[in-house]
Amino acid sequence: MYKTNRTLTALFILLLPSICAVAQAQSELKAFQEAAGASSILFRGKQANTYERPANGTPYWSSPEFVSGTVCFEGNVYDDLLVNIDAVTGQVLIRKSESPIAVALTPDSVTSIHTDNAVFAGFSSTDGSIPSGFYEVLGSGPEKVYKHVSKKLLTSTHTMNGDPIGYYDPDYNYDLNSYYGITKTYYFQDRDGRFSRFKGKRALLRNFPERRKEIRKALSASGLDMPGTDFDRYCKELLRIAAQ
Repeated sequence: MYKTNRTLTALFILLLPSICAVAQAQSELKAFQEAAGASSILFRGKQANTYERPANGTPYWSSPEFVSGTVCFEGNVYDDLLVNIDAVTGQVLIRKSESPIAVALTPDSVTSIHTDNAVFAGFSSTDGSIPSGFYEVLGSGPEKVYKHVSKKLLTSTHTMNGDPIGYYDPDYNYDLNSYYGITKTYYFQDRDGRFSRFKGKRALLRNFPERRKEIRKALSASGLDMPGTDFDRYCKELLRIAAQ
């Protein structure tokens, strides 16, 4: 009995730091939400995941940096928030400039995110048009391309920076075997609102059969039809030409 109690005491001592950390995080989140106010978007979410395991790449959409943005949450528009997207959990992360704590919200409640450089749309699990998640909207005309990014923590002894992991990491550490692998999925939306998944430049161009030669000629003149050019830029330019 004495040995059992001693073992339990030792186990509790080992667990105490993690228990205190969880309690502190919950206390910080509660204080943060109370300061935001019950009507604030920041009161509605859960505390965002933190990623402490060393790994190459990033678990976020493109960068761990939060950017200024506007969020449409349950039909209400909230300005001047700092936003990011967790590409592992598929949640949008929101925080205020004076706090390091981020709140995570799902695409079931967030319909759009506008930043200086990008627009994202949230599709809920009940929408049915395309799989639920956040998508970057490429193009502003009657036809659009929706880009989805998902990431997963992987391990390999043969990874290299750049194409082997799917993107470039400016802080790549060759001594690490873990990295956040990326999967990109693209959907085309026609002017009638119908979605279709596609892969590659030719597949996107096939959605414009009557103007294919005209669009291809314009893309050739811009140099974006060359191998190795940025695919997102290609999509945006094609849609811009098609909207003319």
